[in-house]
Amino acid sequence: MQSLLMPYRRYCTSVAIAYNSQIARYARIGQIESARRVFDEMPDKGIVSWNSMVAGMVSEARKAFDTMPERNVVSWTAMVRGYVQEGLVSEAETLFWQMPEKNVVSWTVMLGGLIQEGRLAEARELFDEMPRRNVISWTTMITGYVQNGQVDVARKLFEVMPEKNEVSWTAMLMGYTQGGRIEEASELFDAMPVKAVVACNAMILGFGQNGEVAKARQVFDQIREKDDGTWSAMIKVYERKGFEVEALNLFALMQREGVQSNFPSLISVLSVCASLASLDHGRQVHAELVKSQFDSDVFVASVLITMYVKCGDLVKARQIFDRFSPKDIVMWNSIITGYAQHGLVEEALQVFHEMCSSGMATDGVTFVGVLSACSYTGKVKEGLEIFESMKSKYLVEPKTEHYACMVDLLGRAGLVNDAMDLIQKMPVEADAIIWGALLVHVEPT
Repeated sequence: MQSLLMPYRRYCTSVAIAYNSQIARYARIGQIESARRVFDEMPDKGIVSWNSMVAGMVSEARKAFDTMPERNVVSWTAMVRGYVQEGLVSEAETLFWQMPEKNVVSWTVMLGGLIQEGRLAEARELFDEMPRRNVISWTTMITGYVQNGQVDVARKLFEVMPEKNEVSWTAMLMGYTQGGRIEEASELFDAMPVKAVVACNAMILGFGQNGEVAKARQVFDQIREKDDGTWSAMIKVYERKGFEVEALNLFALMQREGVQSNFPSLISVLSVCASLASLDHGRQVHAELVKSQFDSDVFVASVLITMYVKCGDLVKARQIFDRFSPKDIVMWNSIITGYAQHGLVEEALQVFHEMCSSGMATDGVTFVGVLSACSYTGKVKEGLEIFESMKSKYLVEPKTEHYACMVDLLGRAGLVNDAMDLIQKMPVEADAIIWGALLVHVEPT
């Protein structure tokens, strides 16, 4: 199959190279509109395409900058910022050190650029060299430490800040919550003079990650001006910690209060609908996704298929599956597993073969679904053939769950001795799952 796909892949690569060359050529001669037109026509935009387009825009800005009859610190800083925003930090650095005059904004922009590249030691040197710092400079440096996991260093800097604002407090708080240091986060949160909504949202998620759902809800209830992130955070906590009914109730309250659902909240509720097999709620969320134009996302399509499968609506799941292209592996696995769980083995096998023909790489989950389908319907021959081909043809190493499927398949067919032989030939020691799959088919003596 891989050999069959090689000509197609070479064709796609050559097409992309042709587009990228054209974009780069237009950008070099300053025809940005032409470059943009070619860029918009590209069927598949890769990182090279984006870089070519961005480089052209920055190049045009630099030409305008170089022809300016008079420049001040604002124009120099704007050009440095342009380079930083497009990830061209080396160019920004060169221009920064050429500046005849720098102000605190210039220094802070360059500081952010170094942090953006993970050059933390150089960023700290620049920070220490700054003739004057403002609250944004301090917060930028603290955020850099937090983003690189150096929370204790960030805290030391935070403590000596001459002035703190909501952003500074929130940056420090998120360092603790993201690092799982909830007790320290809670202490800092309590000490905050003004609790910004973003900080409250971070604390909700922090308590949730720590399993303190009641405390998360307490913070949620205390927020007077909730944003969509607040609702989303609390719904996510409920969903992750198994409070499915509470998640649905909160989502219903959110809708009654006229709060616009955001992407994370809809995905969380969709997962809850799948867990509870709540088809009515799932359909409502699907409608919200369509209304918000989120339904064209491949991840959303995968979650929708999973939800409809778990709710037993295989017709709707298949409609979404057939309509969406290109399909990712989660979509293929979800529909195969759904057919298997509902005993539709022929459909499961058909989709499996379509998946292989499409060039999509299979994985362990794919084979659990297919082997389960064979097991449920006693298709011993097909199951054995697929199992034998896992490693040799599809390069997927069989794991415990695959052996368990095969033991169950052989046991259901009354081939207990064959199942025992398979267990003895396993490359790893059989665990409780394997023995359990066998024992259910052994007649008690």
